[in-house]
Amino acid sequence: VSRDWSSDVCSSDLSLMKKVFRSLIALGFTLSVSLSAFQANAGFGFNDLYVATDVEAGITGADVDESIKQLAISEGILHVAMFPLSKQVEKVTGSPYRHLSIHNICDAKTASLLADVSDAFVIVMPCRIAVVEGKDGVVRMWSMNPAMITMMQMPEEQQRLAKMIAGKMQNIINGAAEGAF
Repeated sequence: VSRDWSSDVCSSDLSLMKKVFRSLIALGFTLSVSLSAFQANAGFGFNDLYVATDVEAGITGADVDESIKQLAISEGILHVAMFPLSKQVEKVTGSPYRHLSIHNICDAKTASLLADVSDAFVIVMPCRIAVVEGKDGVVRMWSMNPAMITMMQMPEEQQRLAKMIAGKMQNIINGAAEGAF
């Protein structure tokens, strides 16, 4: 089941959304500082943590959102939610904003098996796709680099399951980049 949160936004939610937005900014700063320390020790950079996939010209962010929802069904993985952040930014700021959405896609069984080994392992689950119209006008999908899974020291079976989910996510991304349904 997928939920479009834009219809739920009302004036009473604006205060909460502003608080969440401020918290996200603070979290981003904290992660940036932590990541800088991590990079210095690990020998790789922020760009190694993610993968960006350009969408074919003429395909809109809204088209990609719909494609992701449909492709999740065909991959047999649950599309948990789609957050239309650009609509929320517009409501909070009162100004139009370029396309920005986040999709949460998850396999509950795999999540539980990873959490049973270590609660921290759920952060490397490749369960999120961001659809962003860049400042250059190009629509791209952003996701976690599946190589992060292999960097975690997790049992072989859990790593296999996480890689299987990463494969399904990559199929969704590849299809959505072409506008497939």
